[in-house]
Amino acid sequence: MIVQDIVSPTKKIIHDTIQGVPLYIHPYRQPKVWGIKGIGEYWYGAEAGEKSSTVCVGEDAVRLADILDAIPEKVLGKKVIESFGKTLSLVKILTPKARLSVQFHDTKNELWIVTGINKSIAGEKPALIVGFSLEAVKKYSARVAEKYGEILKSYGEVLNKLIELLEKSEPGKQALETLNHVALAAKTVKNVVPGARELVVDLDKVRKEMEWFYNYRGVMMGDVIPIPSGTLHALGPGIEVVEPQIPGSTQSLEDGETYPVRYYFPGYKRPGVEKMLDIERVLEMSPGFTQEAVPEILKSENGCIVERLPGKFEDKGLEVHRITMAPGADLEVTDIHSFHIIVSVAGKPRIITKDSEYPVPQARPNGEMIIIPASSGPYELIAENRAQIIDTFAPVNIEKNS
Repeated sequence: MIVQDIVSPTKKIIHDTIQGVPLYIHPYRQPKVWGIKGIGEYWYGAEAGEKSSTVCVGEDAVRLADILDAIPEKVLGKKVIESFGKTLSLVKILTPKARLSVQFHDTKNELWIVTGINKSIAGEKPALIVGFSLEAVKKYSARVAEKYGEILKSYGEVLNKLIELLEKSEPGKQALETLNHVALAAKTVKNVVPGARELVVDLDKVRKEMEWFYNYRGVMMGDVIPIPSGTLHALGPGIEVVEPQIPGSTQSLEDGETYPVRYYFPGYKRPGVEKMLDIERVLEMSPGFTQEAVPEILKSENGCIVERLPGKFEDKGLEVHRITMAPGADLEVTDIHSFHIIVSVAGKPRIITKDSEYPVPQARPNGEMIIIPASSGPYELIAENRAQIIDTFAPVNIEKNS
């Protein structure tokens, strides 16, 4: 009977984790209308319920949340629990086929690491939105958020008028349901639906005024983009990112012209849509121009560069390092007081721990990531060719907690 318990999938993983064996985790797939093939986010973490990542043993999948509940100290580390509670950091991979909604966060910072660019979707100049444009900040200074809010309301009013007009006519309604985009649908029927042509012109005008407020930043593979709390932002189409994060609330400001709209504007609640855009909260945003932050080099020796990526969320239990390794380099990690969620951005590095070797998975949609549990103890990273690794963990001040 005891043998049966040990070899059952959950018991086996618990037993192995206690011994310090790394866990290969498979993501929870979050459906999104803006996602490639209908999936917009891949979650690597131990969220509650069905949103937990899983660990596979043969054909059996065990929820990581269940492993964490059973042996939190072995997974997270005693010092981590004392400092931040029994919470595992969440790492996501985002795969947008369309620009995401423009939003900001009032209580958390975010961090994007560009791991893929689909130029057939992103175009020749892939870009995302981070903060207000320099022109808007120069013109309006501290009132830039207020002026942006005024344009948002004007945009919403015109967009809603156009939706109502198209839905009242059979050609307009059919175009909306076929194209799933308000502006495109309106342009196809503007000659047969009275009033559509004029509203299309109005929408184009106010959209340009709204877009003028956005700071579009061009990106390349490997770029690191921190999103400070209070900064408006939106991920661009075709730009795949790894996003380590501390979960928190989101304030949505603008959601484009996708039909049926997933959000509604104040005073225009649509059937089946519950989330209202937080236009009334624009004054809570940072009014300045968002400067680019530079990673902090912590170590550079023996062919290895270790950088702390910007984000300023260490006090909330999240730290992210980028480890760049030259061919043949190795890095010993000895101060193990936390879990480490590790994924490769370039190359095929390996991990050696407990006298066994484990390949580091590459960051890709629906791929794996590897967790080194706190029970593992010291481990070594080895790179036969050039490699780059993203390491997410919880920072622990040992002197403070000793």
